[in-house]
Amino acid sequence: MDHSFDSRHLLRRSVFSLVLAAAAISPLASAQTALATPTLRSHHHGLSDQTLQAIGATADQRAKILAIQEQARADRKAQRQANGNVRREMAQALAAPTVDPAAAEGARQKMLAQIDAASQRSLQARLMIAAVLTPEQRQQLLQIAQQHRPRS
Repeated sequence: MDHSFDSRHLLRRSVFSLVLAAAAISPLASAQTALATPTLRSHHHGLSDQTLQAIGATADQRAKILAIQEQARADRKAQRQANGNVRREMAQALAAPTVDPAAAEGARQKMLAQIDAASQRSLQARLMIAAVLTPEQRQQLLQIAQQHRPRS
């Protein structure tokens, strides 16, 4: 029985696992919800001032929401920078002369923790925005989001 370690096989399995994880998370990350409706002209996630005006948001509401979104963007930028360190850690683990499966798994676990932290931060921002809006405004956003969803 051959017990030699095939690093190419591990690399394929690791990459395949990461691609599957990304594919599973992608719909969650790109889902258009009532509180993160991109405009037709842009690909940013969040509410534009134009959308906020369309639902009758006051100047105070718009200022609060735009500030919440700006802080969330800054937090995501910091998280992306931290993610780069874990990607490098994964690459180093897979490129080492002797691949350590435990090191690769540790890097994968860190990636999942970072994805979870980003998801939690996104939800926190959405909840904060929801608290600023009235129930009627949230319903209007839901209708706008449904209008902009691609038909399947």
